[in-house]
Amino acid sequence: MKYLITLGALCVTLLTLSFAGGAGALSGQYAAHGTIGGVEVKTLVDSPLARDLIHNPDAVLPGVAPEQPDCRAGGKLPDADSLRQISREYSVDTATTLLLRCLEQVPQIRHAQQLFLSELARQRRDDASQRAFVSARAQDYIILVVPGRCYKTTAQQTGADLAEPGEIMSRLGFETHLVNVEDNGSVENGAARLVQSIHDHSRTGKKIILVSASSGGPTVAAALRDPAVSGNPRLAGWLNICGVLKGSPVIDTFMPWPRSLLLRAIAFVEGWKYHDLLSLSASHSKPRYAGFVPPGHLTVVNYIGIPFSGQVSDMGETFYNLLKAEGPNDGLTLILDALAPGYTIMAIGNDHFVNNDPEINLKTAALVPVLLRLIEEG
Repeated sequence: MKYLITLGALCVTLLTLSFAGGAGALSGQYAAHGTIGGVEVKTLVDSPLARDLIHNPDAVLPGVAPEQPDCRAGGKLPDADSLRQISREYSVDTATTLLLRCLEQVPQIRHAQQLFLSELARQRRDDASQRAFVSARAQDYIILVVPGRCYKTTAQQTGADLAEPGEIMSRLGFETHLVNVEDNGSVENGAARLVQSIHDHSRTGKKIILVSASSGGPTVAAALRDPAVSGNPRLAGWLNICGVLKGSPVIDTFMPWPRSLLLRAIAFVEGWKYHDLLSLSASHSKPRYAGFVPPGHLTVVNYIGIPFSGQVSDMGETFYNLLKAEGPNDGLTLILDALAPGYTIMAIGNDHFVNNDPEINLKTAALVPVLLRLIEEG
């Protein structure tokens, strides 16, 4: 994840030169207050319409174009094209509000969200029954932590090594191991190492839970395509934290010539392999992810940061602005592209860098019983 800091400076240059269309739109101008997905939203948004949609659950887009998603019956999520159109015609916060409305109507997501909020409330009051529930099951599992890119060199800034979540899970009684992927390696190389790690730890007879962050998400998805992994009955759960499953369009912004010269220069200076970096681009990731279906016995829980424009962190701001003409995003990838099939918990108000959340440790501890309960529900 070191490239997040280096490319940030280049993004600012590109924005200044007007290479990134739509990034100069207004953001954070209108005070909004409402509740979405059981979470109180109190922030600044980029348009009066977004403000009204947050305040009034029955409010709709004016006019007939673009066609707005109506998910009140739990229908399909809006596609990327419709969200892009709404973002450009109205605003990205308008599209984000409509997407959140749709997400909370999906039965699996609504169930996971309610369960998470319940477990978080129990965590805040230090509920003894929650501790007992987790403690009774901890010895049955091994947790394999799949870190994000540059986790060895920039963990202090990005939390890509998932050290604190790993420590929390260890304190709860779980055997926890960090998967030794390359610091700056390709998704494919990381997947090969994860396949081997899953094979090695399956010998213990314990059930396996995978926990991944950011670029660790596509690493897990790629590993799950291996028949030896997908058919492994020991594999029980996957917690996908802000996974860039279909890559980051930010990288694609720098791939055409002459901007590719900047990307190659960064790779040279940082000692990276250029093609390893490209493995996280959207153009490389979408074909690799196409048709991905997790094994039926694997419980998948996505924990996805979904910010409004007034909630984006300093680390996420430049890339958020770069991507907002494409639709709701977390400051590194589009929200829809971070969702693996399964359950989803909406971290509303956080962007990609959820480690900046002052309650992240409490929320991590709450995610553990959520995942265990969903695994047991089958």
